[in-house]
Amino acid sequence: MSFDVVFDNFVRSETHIKEVSLDIPYRFQLRSLERVKELFLRWLDVYKAYANGYRNELLTKTSRYVIRMLSSFTDTLEGKVREVFEARIPNEAYILVNDLFEQLGPRPITFVLAEGTLFEQTSIFRQLSETIDKMSAPRPAQGTANIDINMRDIQSRDVPVLYYEQGQYDNVLAWPLLLHEAFHYLYTYERLDRLAKDCPKVSWLEEALIDMYIVNYFGPAYALSLATYLQRFPHEKTVSHPSFVARIFIALQYLVKVKKENKLPSPVSYHTSDVFEYLKKVWSQQKEADTAQVQEQVETVYNAAEQRVIDVISEKAQPFSKFLTTNEEQRKTMHARGGFEYVENQVLSVGDVLEYFEAGIPVAADPRILFNTFTSRKSQEMIHDPRLRTFIVESLKKWHIKNAWSAAKASVQR
Repeated sequence: MSFDVVFDNFVRSETHIKEVSLDIPYRFQLRSLERVKELFLRWLDVYKAYANGYRNELLTKTSRYVIRMLSSFTDTLEGKVREVFEARIPNEAYILVNDLFEQLGPRPITFVLAEGTLFEQTSIFRQLSETIDKMSAPRPAQGTANIDINMRDIQSRDVPVLYYEQGQYDNVLAWPLLLHEAFHYLYTYERLDRLAKDCPKVSWLEEALIDMYIVNYFGPAYALSLATYLQRFPHEKTVSHPSFVARIFIALQYLVKVKKENKLPSPVSYHTSDVFEYLKKVWSQQKEADTAQVQEQVETVYNAAEQRVIDVISEKAQPFSKFLTTNEEQRKTMHARGGFEYVENQVLSVGDVLEYFEAGIPVAADPRILFNTFTSRKSQEMIHDPRLRTFIVESLKKWHIKNAWSAAKASVQR
């Protein structure tokens, strides 16, 4: 067995990556996928550097093992390429995540969505590093410099990879869970571990704080996404994650507060009651999965960090309750001024979106308005209804186009 087999595999992989079609309607998404395509080719350069180094060494009994190992690595890379470029989730899911990054991020953030077995967050560099770490053979004596150069280049241009669970690609009401995975990147970048002051030092604290952040930013729709996903994985629990039951309990704390304050305009206030009852039912059915100590810890974390979370959101965007109230005030003002028939002037409420949905007309509504329109008990029964999926997908498309048009118009006026 010779190294020719390995390099033949490299050629096939390189050809496959270069020939990947990028027929993408959104410029920000196209830029991200072009970057990832380049990084996958650099990933292959790392493998080539290893193979060239090994080929120049005097390998005797180990040569067959090394050749097989390098050949298997191309299978790993091919799998990662397919997860990104053959992902079945609609392109419009990118719009939802991109909005979060634009609202709360420090700058435009390049990211990609990928199809996997769970909702999780990683990056191209991390995936490559994990592959290299599994390599049982030592580095070759020659080629180490090239390996390091390629690895550093990938790390400097790294891209977050957000995985969605493959069975949820057509469930639009599960898409808000992508925001949780996206926020892991922001949590690290913005050093939001400062939110953990006065919180118990539990291993899953970061997960809990991110859930608190997203539910306060995105509203009841995120809580509903958690609950519907819990029905698929009722007892998922690891050292770094509380069980989904504990995470539902965090969302319940938020909904209790929102209900007590009674500040949300209708029909969101009615929908919130529906979400609360649904979450309470799911939590009651599954709460035995956690000890009383875990539930107490979750409650302590929420009480200790909630105001800090709200303050941090307010530095860049409005928390959901305030956003919804402000949106309603702006809507009334725009109605009074007239010109509401022009898309760029429309400020839409949940009630407006419901009317458009009943009429079968997608609408350019802010994602926080759009997704929180469909949290009622009736909507919860429509998770896999094609009408709902089409409406949300097409509405996100319209909203993105509206923003692009408004930005273009503003730049011309300047």
